[in-house]
Amino acid sequence: MGLLKIAVIVSKFPALTETFIVNQLVFLKSSGHTVHIYAQKLDTENAYINPLIERYNLLVDAQELNWRNFMPYNKWQRYVHIWRTLMHSSSLFWALLKSLNIFIYGLSALNGNQFFRTKYLNHFALEKYDVVHVHFANNALNIIEMLNNFQNKKVVSFHGYDAHRFDASFYKPLREISDISYVVNTKYTRDKVVKLGFNTSRISIIPVGVDSSFFISRKRTNMSINVLFVGRLIKLKAPLFSIKIIEKLIKQYNFQVYFNIIGDGKEYDKCFRYITENNLEKFVHLLGEKAPDEVKNYMNSSDIFLFPGICNENGRCEAQGLVIQEAQSMELPVVISDAGGMSEGIINGKTGFVVNEKDLDGFVDRIIFLIQNPEKRKEMGKAGRLFVVKHYDNEILGNKLLELYTH
Repeated sequence: MGLLKIAVIVSKFPALTETFIVNQLVFLKSSGHTVHIYAQKLDTENAYINPLIERYNLLVDAQELNWRNFMPYNKWQRYVHIWRTLMHSSSLFWALLKSLNIFIYGLSALNGNQFFRTKYLNHFALEKYDVVHVHFANNALNIIEMLNNFQNKKVVSFHGYDAHRFDASFYKPLREISDISYVVNTKYTRDKVVKLGFNTSRISIIPVGVDSSFFISRKRTNMSINVLFVGRLIKLKAPLFSIKIIEKLIKQYNFQVYFNIIGDGKEYDKCFRYITENNLEKFVHLLGEKAPDEVKNYMNSSDIFLFPGICNENGRCEAQGLVIQEAQSMELPVVISDAGGMSEGIINGKTGFVVNEKDLDGFVDRIIFLIQNPEKRKEMGKAGRLFVVKHYDNEILGNKLLELYTH
């Protein structure tokens, strides 16, 4: 397999909640491939920038996906650019030359706008990319003409939200492009995508991966039991329900349990009120968003990872829940629900427990078992790391993606 030139399309870059995209970019770059990032929006002021972005200079290779960003501001530089492009674009020479026709395009031809719009729509072909990979399928609709004009490998990844939020008619223009390969993270997501009318034969299941060399445990011995939740505080991740689980452990069963919640979102205020109204401040801590290094440190000082996600009122569930694999990589036994595709990412009874969605007593029982069986916690933690290293490590999944790129 030769080295590839790859264009990666994302919604916002960098995005704190999309470390899985950064992991994939790092694997591709560290494997020697040329990777250029095109974002619907660049967020260079993000306070929680992933250290990998700086280490691998990913922002240097990032550009906002807007045709005006490809056009020099200075008028004379613009004309020089037009001339040079025409001299080196034999395959698109006539289409680009036509864009300068003032009888068709008027002022837009004179000021170069039409030329740069045309060039933009053929950008991937002109830059001679081997692969264009779009993350989140709804982003593909924003560049549908660019994809139609590109003849090499096209890949679109569904991550969950995009398989639920939009209906089959929305994706009709995308389905009409016959040579796109699709990637999903779980069987659950694949079934969602098939219901949207996409051909099963063009869909590959490749979960998003974990840097298992980063998420590696340096366990400290705790005098108390520390339980951890990490995720956006939205209904489908069930942060409020997780607090009620811990509350029952404390008040009904008298366990000395401390619960840390990392994340922010629409449910934050509701969680805060519940904690204060039920006198749980000593035991339950809302920590807000944290950078990856801080998340890792909290995992390292925890005993159990809790993630009791649900299907929300719109029927949307967690598609994979990468944080579940990160927790297992850190040798934490995980206790999760059977909603969505989460259960595909653990070995029930061996690396953690899968509990029926919204089964409060079921979650309490499983956590009590883990509290009372420290050796079992340790055994499950070891098994969880082995499971992740074998099935979810960035390198393993990155190589599967490269196979898809080249076939």
